[in-house]
Order: sequence, then structure tokens, then C-alpha cells
Amino acid sequence: GISGLGNEAVTISDTELASSVLNTLDGNTSGAVNAATVTTLTGTAAAANTAYASSGITGLGNEAVTLSDTSLASTVLNTLDGNTSGTVNAATITTLTGLAADVNVAYVANIAGTLTGLGDESVTISDTTIGAHVLNTLNGYTSGVVNASSVLTLNGTYSDVNASYAGNNSSTISGLGNEAVTLSDLSISATNLSSIDALTSGTVTSSA
Repeated sequence: GISGLGNEAVTISDTELASSVLNTLDGNTSGAVNAATVTTLTGTAAAANTAYASSGITGLGNEAVTLSDTSLASTVLNTLDGNTSGTVNAATITTLTGLAADVNVAYVANIAGTLTGLGDESVTISDTTIGAHVLNTLNGYTSGVVNASSVLTLNGTYSDVNASYAGNNSSTISGLGNEAVTLSDLSISATNLSSIDALTSGTVTSSA
């Protein structure tokens, strides 16, 4: 019932807007969509990132974002955090996935306050080789279980590796027990070496 539209600029007046609605509007016109009035974007991180990546949308970059995702890749969350100077509310997330280093970046942002709502989600990492101190740092950031079943090689000092296995034994970390272990200590007691050997069916290699 309406004709002649499709190439005009659009200036919206919304202050809170679903990212999916903004993306639909952007797709409806070849003109620029001015979203400078928006103070809060809502919806999935993927939809929000699409809005930020669009050359057809202007005025974004300082709004708060309230996510609806329950499971999210840490790289997607970190990209979103970098797209706005506003706070990203990630309280709906129950599972984070990805490399441990990327997940740790998200938790550091949560501590800094650019992300909020993290701290009790389960984490599934995709690392095959990981430093025990990185795994332990991640374990300390969340009260949820860190699934480390992808890990084939665990590296680090006896103290760090032992702490990772302690986490596995207390069920704050899961999936360890068959990985190779490379200990970096220049000196280690036979007792400590044997204790690590008993914690995994994989090969234990020591630098000592």
C-alpha cells in the first residue's frame, strides 16, 4: 500500500531498541539510519554486533547493551564489549565457550565494569594445550564448572598443575585425567612428580 520508499535516510527517536529491529530497518533502506538517540540496545550479541558493523547505521558507540543470550562464545562477547563504551549486561549468560585466554578477557572486563553480570556461569574451553596458571585463573573467575575435556596437554609448574587437578577433584574443573603433562620446574621432588603421575593417565614430562 506504500510505494517509493527504499533509499531515504532515517533518523529514529528510540532510546531503547532491539538490535534485530534496528538491523531490519537498516536493511529496508539504502540510506543512512541515524541511531544517535539510542541509549540501550537489547537482544543477542550477534544482532548487536551486526548493528555495530553496519556502515548504514550511524550514531552508535556509547550505548548500554542488555543481552538475551544464555550461551555465548567469548570472542563474540569481547567484540561487543569493544564496540561500545557503554556497559554490556551479560547476566543472562549461563555458559561461556572458547579459548581460556578469550574467556579470561571477558572476566577481566567484568571486573573493570565494562561488562557486568558474569561470575557464576559454566565455561567450556576449546584449548588442546593450556598453561595450568591460565586454567586456574579462569577457575577463579567463576563459581560455575570449567569443562576442560578438550585439553590434551597441561603445562606449568608443579604447584600450578597440582592446583588444576585439585580443582578437578573438587568439581570446579571437569574433564582432566588423561592429558599429557609437562612440568617446567627446574627442580622437583620424586614425591611430587609421582603425585602428578598418579593424577593423569597421560605421560608426565619434567624439565628437572
